[in-house]
Amino acid sequence: MNFPQGNKESKLNNPSTNYVFYPIIFSRRYNNWIGVLLWSIFSFIYAIPWPISPVDSVHPLGNNWCNFQDYGSTGPYFHTGIDIITPNQQGAAVYAVAHGWVKAWLTLGGDLYWRLAIADSNLSYTDSCEAWLYAHIDPTRYHKNVGDEVYPGDLIGYLVPWTVPGFDHLHFARIKDQGSTWITPDWAFVRNPLCLLSPNIDTVAPTFENALSNNRFAFCQNNKSIYLNPDSLYGNVDIIAKIYDRIGKSTGNLIWDKLAPFRIEYAIRGISSSVPTTHFVQFSGRISQNNIRVVYKQDSICRSRGDYVYRDYYFIVTNTNGDTILEPVDSMASWQTTNFPDGAYYVKVTAYDIAGNAKTESMLVRVKNHISGIAQPEIQNQYIQLSTKPNPARSLLNINFTLKQDTKVNLLIYNNLGQLTQELYNNQLFKGNHNFIYYPKQSGVYFVVLKLMNQTISKKFVVSK
Repeated sequence: MNFPQGNKESKLNNPSTNYVFYPIIFSRRYNNWIGVLLWSIFSFIYAIPWPISPVDSVHPLGNNWCNFQDYGSTGPYFHTGIDIITPNQQGAAVYAVAHGWVKAWLTLGGDLYWRLAIADSNLSYTDSCEAWLYAHIDPTRYHKNVGDEVYPGDLIGYLVPWTVPGFDHLHFARIKDQGSTWITPDWAFVRNPLCLLSPNIDTVAPTFENALSNNRFAFCQNNKSIYLNPDSLYGNVDIIAKIYDRIGKSTGNLIWDKLAPFRIEYAIRGISSSVPTTHFVQFSGRISQNNIRVVYKQDSICRSRGDYVYRDYYFIVTNTNGDTILEPVDSMASWQTTNFPDGAYYVKVTAYDIAGNAKTESMLVRVKNHISGIAQPEIQNQYIQLSTKPNPARSLLNINFTLKQDTKVNLLIYNNLGQLTQELYNNQLFKGNHNFIYYPKQSGVYFVVLKLMNQTISKKFVVSK
């Protein structure tokens, strides 16, 4: 593992270096010859070998890019690289994956944490550039030094024996810094190495675990530890999913094999209101430790953990404004149920691995924002019924209801796709009996939704012409 380091956001001043191409997801998503061709071309251009022998084979990972870490001394943080495990092989040789120059050879503290930063540019180049970081190099054995030019496949050092048996590993990362040499370890972490390593064979989709009791997801008030009954959601709600991923080769330890998925998205489906498929997070680009609590839930109920003994990843999937930029303000986002009619909804979460394998889980929940103790408009003997005119060729919806007091009414018609067909009324109505008629243009399934302040009534009808 690797302890967190500072991020020089100001060094990320070259937009071209933030570009990452993910052709395997493209080809799987569109599943056509163009995607396959692009994947072949770009993998040939951008792919790098593994830095541990055999360099043309998949190796197990003990931690991956941005999975949750907390060993107690520094508090929780994103893992800033991938830990390539060498089971039953102490002191494994480490090889360069690309041409470059050594700009840093330093330690974070003690013999365990020596590392090499091999940059894309030589020492005479002092502007910002990217580099490959190789950490946990044994300082007592052969290794490259600052100023050395390195070519793909060059031996650059050996791994130091790790203190936890079986967890000998290379911490491998893509970083960015500036200057002739990098004396202090304050570089930015800019790219997930697993996006570029080849081969990268993975056929197993991520796994969902129950987030709370027997429920697939957990629900709580936004940014609080007040958990809600899935049958009675109200207010601004955070949706929490517990997910992990495994890659194509095991470390031999089922706990260490648990890694964070590559990408997560969510959606909410209801009769009259929905949330479209919304991007939550993708662990591909730069890491800012300021966002650890935006992504992972950490309380006594949904307690994210990441160490040698436990791996539990609780993702707050509603902490997003829908774009691909992860930032602290995203923690203010939530499912604002007060904007949705009371009733049943399906919450759906999908997780992807880096190879494009996907797993989706869903859960039926109910929104109930009716607040007891406050006078609400009442419907007396309410009913919404379907009737027809004497001309059977022309069906209609005859909607009747009785109000017990004056109130504002919003009367809506939706089709079976959840699309608003017509707003029949949206204004104040006096108490008493009311009748509205809707003439459907064609046969099909329709939903009549009657909204009265915090009360909502819906009825389903089938119209046959």
